Amino acid sequence: MTLVNYHNHTPLCGHACGAPEDYIKVAIASGISEIGFSDHAPIPEPIRENITMSPEQTEDYINEILCLKSKYKGIIKVRIGFEVDYPLFETFDRSYLSDSRIDYIIGSCHFLGDWAFDNPEYKSEFNRRDIDLVYENYYECMAMLASSGIFDIVGHFDLVKKFGHRSKKSFESQIEQIARIMSQNGIAAELNTAGLLKPVNEIYPSEDILRIFYRMNVPVTLGADAHSPENAAYYLKEAAELLKKIGYRKISGFESRKRYELNL
Repeated sequence: MTLVNYHNHTPLCGHACGAPEDYIKVAIASGISEIGFSDHAPIPEPIRENITMSPEQTEDYINEILCLKSKYKGIIKVRIGFEVDYPLFETFDRSYLSDSRIDYIIGSCHFLGDWAFDNPEYKSEFNRRDIDLVYENYYECMAMLASSGIFDIVGHFDLVKKFGHRSKKSFESQIEQIARIMSQNGIAAELNTAGLLKPVNEIYPSEDILRIFYRMNVPVTLGADAHSPENAAYYLKEAAELLKKIGYRKISGFESRKRYELNL
């Protein structure tokens, strides 16, 4: 079984711990063939603390991973990426989108307007809002993200469920619309195992959504969304088995913003 982990963070974001090399060592010991670092791209200073690196740290981040890429060549493939918030903040230097050193870009939605809905400090806001409207706004953001032409991977597709809040109505048609866009543009969905560590206790996206993705030929990849080395292989084997149960036989890898396929 081929295992990859394209979603790992570093201490530069302010809410992860452990040296990147320690993540790599765990990945090697766990039989992972490719590990990608996709730390949070800079967001504005007033809301940045303990969320993302600063713009001034971006080159330090890239250079550290480049050194590890060279050090572990022939042992494990090390990839360099960013997790970028959509809509994009002006603090992210757009030149990195065409930088030859960057292997992939994950697009994620963590904000609905100025509400950081996945931040535990602000989860009480769910109790003051119409949950169906929250889901509607979230999937509208995801549709624009997928249509933007900026991203290689869509991160934690149904993150809006993180704290266990569920919509009352079905959003299957909206999800199908987004899946169609992703399929047409060759954008991969990550099967993100970190949801199993959150209050929702469910992988991102749900099995039902994965079945929609499979039916609509959306490519997939694997990500642990690790914020500490011990989680660099968290539940990835089981995630790969879930993909195989649904019908997938390939997962996606990335190099220099090009997607390629690996046998599961």
